[in-house]
Amino acid sequence: MLKRRQLFQLAGVAAWMYSGAGHSQEVASVPFRHYPLDPVDTANFRQKLFVPGNSGPFGVLDVAGPLKIRATAANFPILPGPKTPISSPFLLYQTEHAGKAYQNPILRIESGSRFTASLDNALPEPTIIHWHGLHTPAAMDGHPVNTIAPGGRYDYDFTVRNRGGTYWYHTHAHGLTAKQAYNGLASFFLVDDDDQRRLAKALDLRLGVTDLPLVIQDKQFDAQGKLRYQPNAQESMMGWLGDVVLANLTPNAVQTVTPRTYRLRLLNGSNARIYRLAFVTGKKRLNFTVIGTDGGLIERPESVTEAFLAPGERLDVLFDAGQAQIGTDIFLKSLAFDPMENEGPAMPGMAGMAGMEHGAGHGAPGVASSRLTLGVEFNVLKLSVTAGERIVAKLPATLSKVSAIPLQGATQRKIELSLENMRFLINGRTFVMDEIAFDVKRGAVEVWSISNPTLGMPHPMHIHGFSFQVLERLGSPAQVSSSARFGKGRTAGDLGWKDTVLVWPGETVRIAIDFTHDFPGDQTYLLHCHNLEHEDAGMMINFRVQG
Repeated sequence: MLKRRQLFQLAGVAAWMYSGAGHSQEVASVPFRHYPLDPVDTANFRQKLFVPGNSGPFGVLDVAGPLKIRATAANFPILPGPKTPISSPFLLYQTEHAGKAYQNPILRIESGSRFTASLDNALPEPTIIHWHGLHTPAAMDGHPVNTIAPGGRYDYDFTVRNRGGTYWYHTHAHGLTAKQAYNGLASFFLVDDDDQRRLAKALDLRLGVTDLPLVIQDKQFDAQGKLRYQPNAQESMMGWLGDVVLANLTPNAVQTVTPRTYRLRLLNGSNARIYRLAFVTGKKRLNFTVIGTDGGLIERPESVTEAFLAPGERLDVLFDAGQAQIGTDIFLKSLAFDPMENEGPAMPGMAGMAGMEHGAGHGAPGVASSRLTLGVEFNVLKLSVTAGERIVAKLPATLSKVSAIPLQGATQRKIELSLENMRFLINGRTFVMDEIAFDVKRGAVEVWSISNPTLGMPHPMHIHGFSFQVLERLGSPAQVSSSARFGKGRTAGDLGWKDTVLVWPGETVRIAIDFTHDFPGDQTYLLHCHNLEHEDAGMMINFRVQG
């Protein structure tokens, strides 16, 4: 199987896009399994998981009025130090509410409520917020056309129309999304409704105690413990990977649990890394239950032993820690998988380039700086089972109602991903701010067939403004089809309402979208890859819903 470097070479890069300078030679030369905070080594897992409270970093803020949000640079402690945590330059959303200060608050609001906020840009570069997964008018969505300059302000005012679920918000600054999100501009946006409350009551789920929002990210740090983001040409093309894995900004995280059921709201907040998640003790995989995906609860709880999670996706799961004996350590792992890079037929213009070599050494355009390659097995979080009352949860047979989108008379649309002249494209297009790739009629139902016929890697495709339903996977690789027991090639992560879907090389994913809305006039939204380096490089198009 050809790897990232070989795909990059085959594409024929002749010049560096970025220098890799700045990452210490010490870091570059340390063997993979022997560096500090290595997530492969279970002995490293000793840092207490950061659990959100009611203020401060990732504090849970119950929205009950207008918010003033400030995007700013700050120092934030992430890595453990000899005596105190090492502070690293970071980007944060700051706000105050009811006399409390918050950084990157977890915003919680009732479905149907009005959300009003102003964003003040205190950064030295442009920015904007995208409300990922929310159904809003285009002007409220955080389209890059609305990016504001340093010192600027943007006002948001919309009704939260979404059903209860785990959504999130993050920067969508034009050409700067990858760097800004990597450096901190992202957090959860939780929507409550009756279904959510019924589930919480039935299982005694309390946010921050037995209901844990968990954002998973991979970062790189330099020898001084500072966040590093300096993609070379290969990393700009393929996506930036870290080698220190954070759960709620905690490296090598540990959470104490008792023998009962916990809810984990898993968010892949990484720039480019795909996770194949499983709960493992020793060599045994334990069952967990998928209860929700991007757009809230699915109809019925589904028991699985693994699930892929791509950048931008969410997976809402229940895990019964009572499956293991007291004193046992359980690891939330990312299992090994084939990243399928440079899969599929050769692309035009690549003949004769297979033997190309670039300069050796760290920072060369064809050498990845991460020591944690895509697809290798590693650990994300250690759950230490301690004594406590054994509580066996009785799951409701039905979690929510998910009505299938009616497909009679639906318009069929083909979306093809491709690579040409070093650029990832959608239907042959790269992003142009004021260019509309296609029009959709208000109230129309469309079935999109998103195909990845020749691209050398998987792509997580995200749609702004509307949720969709996955109808079918065709041509899936064995590592996906082996878990596809929900009809038409679908996995548990495909159920319910979605806004992001991973499309593997050689695969076609068919999705249904209902473009009904009540916003006045035409609305312009985005379809893009949520590999953030791909997004910034133009793997993104506008579509217009005509009013």
